[in-house]
Amino acid sequence: MKNSEIRKDYFLDKYVIIAPKRKNKPKKVANIDDSSPSSCYFCSPQVDDPKNQIQIKNYNFGEHSWRIKVIGNLYPALSKDNIKAYGYQEVIIETPEHNKEIHELSNDQMHKIFDVYIDRYKTLMQKKGICYVVVFKNEGGKAGASIPHAHSQVYALPIIPPRISAEADAADNYFQKHKSCPYCDIIKSEKDGPRVIWEDEHLFVLAPYASESPYGAWFLPKRHIRSILDLREVEKDSFVRALKSLLTKLDEIDVSYNYFFQNSLDNESHHLILKLAPRPNVWGGLELDTGIIVNPMPPEEAVKFYQKGIGAQSNL
Repeated sequence: MKNSEIRKDYFLDKYVIIAPKRKNKPKKVANIDDSSPSSCYFCSPQVDDPKNQIQIKNYNFGEHSWRIKVIGNLYPALSKDNIKAYGYQEVIIETPEHNKEIHELSNDQMHKIFDVYIDRYKTLMQKKGICYVVVFKNEGGKAGASIPHAHSQVYALPIIPPRISAEADAADNYFQKHKSCPYCDIIKSEKDGPRVIWEDEHLFVLAPYASESPYGAWFLPKRHIRSILDLREVEKDSFVRALKSLLTKLDEIDVSYNYFFQNSLDNESHHLILKLAPRPNVWGGLELDTGIIVNPMPPEEAVKFYQKGIGAQSNL
């Protein structure tokens, strides 16, 4: 692809400009405090001291010491005690090991991280007044991370974010028109096409046609399920293997990224999706003013990047 294209999302009223001539080498912002274990907030013994951290739950998984720890955010934007900004914020510390990124952990540890995601999502969705829970990860300075110890975050909100509500409405409108799930149809239409990154019996990973992010990827369970609460063990394994493969490739070019789960709204039946959004670029005036994102990496080229060394299929 040599020339720019304006592309519309599959079913949302959103547009992206794919502009390959504006490529530049992705770089991770090196402004994260590269602290040592002795001064890291998320390392023992600092993280285990109730005077330093809000202790929520340790996940030992049969071992004497914790393998994953959940603490409260020390600088929360939301609080269960603040009626004007009600909600919950939690930090999931993914490993006791300092300076180890999630893709460097074992498959078993990543599987357990998914189990903790599910447990925290279930717990917070049951809190009074909570309407939406988002589980997400920031990795690298450009993605908003500030501590180099592997961790994810959970926000429990008293509102349904307008962007999530708009996507849910668009999915409902699509279903009314076509009598089918838009994401299930995306899997069918993209299968065997140029944007498939990774696939096995349970999971479909693609570079979306109108990707807002360079190297952006969507992880879609092939089974139509509503949320991470519905994931089977084999589906978690597929998520772990695919996510680890893609994050390892991103690490090769040292790029920051976010990923986040979009679960179905309560009483709805929308398709669970994990969205990976690498962050090599900073949005400018066009993006902030119009909401039209300029992406210099065509999704079809992102596929070639990911497939180099990992193959399109999980067993290659």
